[in-house]
Amino acid sequence: TYPERSNRPQIPQSSMPMGGNSSNVPMGGGGGGGGGGAPTSGANQTIQQIYVPGEKIGAVIGRRGETINEIRRTTSAHVDIQDSGPNAKQRLIVITGGYEQVRSAYYMIKNKVDLARPAAHP
Repeated sequence: TYPERSNRPQIPQSSMPMGGNSSNVPMGGGGGGGGGGAPTSGANQTIQQIYVPGEKIGAVIGRRGETINEIRRTTSAHVDIQDSGPNAKQRLIVITGGYEQVRSAYYMIKNKVDLARPAAHP
């Protein structure tokens, strides 16, 4: 564990939104909207919210959930992709776990989003 939050290496601010906004969720629930910042930590838990463009969420989920399940297995982080309406432009992903688990899952998701082509629309 890290003795002080300010001494932890931070996930780069410039790459957090992934085409949208990023926000923190305080321990104990609640939710933020908009804004940015480093992951929220407390009691050895870190929570990070990421907004992913709707046309690229398929790259994160993968065929039959294979990609997101691989990210979960590899990092041991809890990764939850929130449901959204049929015309939503962004999907919210909430990553929870230890700081390094969340950091690893974040970068794996970011890589999938950065390499993804927008979904073809019929």
